[in-house]
Amino acid sequence: MGGTKRHHNKSRKEAKKRSRAKRDKQELLQLNANSIGSTSSSIVWDRVKYSPHNLYPGIPWENDRPVRGPTAAELQSAYKEVSSFRLLESGLHVIRDPVPDPVDKKKKSIIAIIEFTRFEDLTDAQKDDLNFISTFLHQSKRFINPVSSASRAWGGLMYAIGWRKSCDKDQIVGKYIKQFNTNEMVAFDKHYSKSSRLGSIIGNLFKNLASIPFQNNHNLMKEHNLPSFASLSYGELPDDSTCSPHITFTTKSFYNPPHIDKKDVSQYAFALFIPTRLSDGSLVDSSEYDVTSGPFIFPDHQFGINLMHNMEL
Repeated sequence: MGGTKRHHNKSRKEAKKRSRAKRDKQELLQLNANSIGSTSSSIVWDRVKYSPHNLYPGIPWENDRPVRGPTAAELQSAYKEVSSFRLLESGLHVIRDPVPDPVDKKKKSIIAIIEFTRFEDLTDAQKDDLNFISTFLHQSKRFINPVSSASRAWGGLMYAIGWRKSCDKDQIVGKYIKQFNTNEMVAFDKHYSKSSRLGSIIGNLFKNLASIPFQNNHNLMKEHNLPSFASLSYGELPDDSTCSPHITFTTKSFYNPPHIDKKDVSQYAFALFIPTRLSDGSLVDSSEYDVTSGPFIFPDHQFGINLMHNMEL
């Protein structure tokens, strides 16, 4: 009798375990179908906890902006604290949001989709595309000024290209661009005439990683008649790879304060980390890596991306 009872209890536990595993699998399939659109069969689904975390408690904030940058001691303290976070280094990860939707408690959402690609696994065509991105952006610095706001850049340099809301009277939109002479204008036009390839590469990278977030951004631009960052003139119809009116890029050990872009219309942003030469922006292969950098982190969820491990893209 005793042995039979234990056998039944074990069978019930195993049945519940199988049922729970089936429900979890179905939930992940539904989340992918509704929010991601990935065709990969090797997704790692990661759970994280939400706990508001201030890496720089000694820095005051006013109007949602820090009043100063961190001291060397504050940076060292933050870096030490971050070293205990879970830092991802390889594979394809989907980070699930532990905070329920304020309107629909049953709705599941994600924080990030993160994919690493070894340099050795890239095709020659992919390397050529990435090299085009990095060198085009490097050459663009000649025509644009770096972002100067101390609340947006604590170190290194950040640039923006494409379209923005205009600050000039009687003008709705404008481009991120310097004021320069006629010769420089000719050089800018010649350089920027190659931007359609840049837009196509970035758009397709975004689409291949997560087709649903890409499509949401694409639909948003069509709905509001927003030009692509690659558009040479305002009013051009968005093509199939259009996903953003502008892009930002950083260099020289850029870092900024942890923040949320509350004014962004779109829910999704695409980021790409590429090891490049400071001299000309060209792609660096694994035999030449000399990267020293802190991780890209999500402080309130205590995880991030280890940008130094094997230097995967």
